[in-house]
Amino acid sequence: MRRSLSIAAAAAVVFGLAACAQSGSSANGDDGASTGTIKVWDLLVGSDKNWKAVMDKVDAEFAKAHPGVKVDRIAQPADPSAIHQLMQAAAQSKKGPDLIMIWAWGDVLTLKPSLAPIDKYISAAERKSLTGWEGTTFDDKTYGVPIGLQGLGISYNSKLFEQAGLNPDDPPTSTDQLLKACTALNAAGITPIGGGNKEGYLSGWTTSTLYAGSASIAQAQKNSTYTAPFNKPAFSDAAEGVMKLVDGKCFDPNMPATPWYPDGFQKFQDGKAAMQFTIYSQFAYMQDPKIGQYIKFIPSVENTRTPEFLPAGAMNVWAVTSFSQHKKLAAELALFQEGAKFQQERLDKAGYFPNNTGVSFDAFLKDHPGATGLVDMLKKGEKTFLPVHNMQDSKTNDIYQNQLELVMLGQTTLKDALQATEDSRAQQFPVLMAK
Repeated sequence: MRRSLSIAAAAAVVFGLAACAQSGSSANGDDGASTGTIKVWDLLVGSDKNWKAVMDKVDAEFAKAHPGVKVDRIAQPADPSAIHQLMQAAAQSKKGPDLIMIWAWGDVLTLKPSLAPIDKYISAAERKSLTGWEGTTFDDKTYGVPIGLQGLGISYNSKLFEQAGLNPDDPPTSTDQLLKACTALNAAGITPIGGGNKEGYLSGWTTSTLYAGSASIAQAQKNSTYTAPFNKPAFSDAAEGVMKLVDGKCFDPNMPATPWYPDGFQKFQDGKAAMQFTIYSQFAYMQDPKIGQYIKFIPSVENTRTPEFLPAGAMNVWAVTSFSQHKKLAAELALFQEGAKFQQERLDKAGYFPNNTGVSFDAFLKDHPGATGLVDMLKKGEKTFLPVHNMQDSKTNDIYQNQLELVMLGQTTLKDALQATEDSRAQQFPVLMAK
């Protein structure tokens, strides 16, 4: 899911205040003290018992390996307004976390004045073992450690495909093939693609999925430096592909007005929609008793070109604050908890998809055989790159999602929607990129 970045600008100010308040040398210079308590703000530990169980092991083992060190892992809600208040309190009290969980790219970009670059703490082997660094790196400096893998693709119900006369073992892998499949499914009285776009989430997911089949790696990299226009290829190609699916009656007619939460996934989960744009940080729905045995996954979709990468990047990021008194230890903890051992446990216990190349999928695929195609691509070294809708600041993302919703409703043109998006990027670029 696209998390809101609306707090990022305000948070940057708050963290900037905290950075000024706590700046200064520590016991061992810029690296910080080698003993003491590392404070961690974790957005998942309070809501997921499986995540907490693994992180409890992380904290105990890290402390054992570092005599005189304690990890204080503090549960924080994944709620923008709540985090904003907590950040304000941290600035006012001149105290705050050493290590924070934030969202990739947008939060890193906006908060980087108050984050510490950690390149010198990352070994070549550690960097090679993880994917998703593009969501943590700006101006050749790394501001965090990528957490897991979250990507986009299309889940489909093989039983419904068969009912429509489609081959479930040869699913559509291009926009044109999707349109043909939609025609067959509609003729069989089956909704081709489920989902709801009232909040705009589906706009981002569909665009990112088709962008990976529209852009080269080089074009994607320009988006990650915020220098590629949103009203020209390859982004415009992806947006045009989305509207082809809408105009081709691939979605329920009520899709633009249907909220994603709680209704957007329901039709697919009830076995009434044949496909769904979905994310793979978790695959729990593949075990749903109603549809699980029939679900498979399409990891790559051609739009205007053969895909060069999968639209997938860091689920979240561990970032070291610039005012931390334990910078080296905090960076070491971030890398430690994203090692293969703990990512393996998170995959096995809760289905959190790994970005560490040392993790085995053998046990996972026994429970989620529909993910075999995706896993095989990752095992073969298929490139991944952060979904393009995650490479937008909060204002531009909101404008694009709202504008595409209006296009779906027939209230504006795609050309005008993309121009509004580009106008926002051009306005935000010098501010966010410090140009």
